[in-house]
Amino acid sequence: MSIRIQNDGIASAATSQTAPAENAGKPGSSTRAGSPAHSGADQIDISTLSGNIAAASSNLASRQAARVSQLTALYAKGQYHVDSMQLSQKLISGALGGGSVGEDS
Repeated sequence: MSIRIQNDGIASAATSQTAPAENAGKPGSSTRAGSPAHSGADQIDISTLSGNIAAASSNLASRQAARVSQLTALYAKGQYHVDSMQLSQKLISGALGGGSVGEDS
């Protein structure tokens, strides 16, 4: 995640707002009233992280729905059998932080 906040324009905005009044009537003054040399606008740059998270979440949801449908069909045919050893290993590994319970291997 990347967040960039630039506040260097605050000081220049304050000086550019007073510059037209200070430079009024001075020969060679190129700053016009209403058009500061530096805009000084605040800027925030936020990465596309939230879009990537939403896409990944949607992808995961569709994969999980497909897996549930697949298991439902197998169970209905009587072909769904749980490997108790693999299940117990996954549960313990997930509880100890060694992996996710939902991982396929």
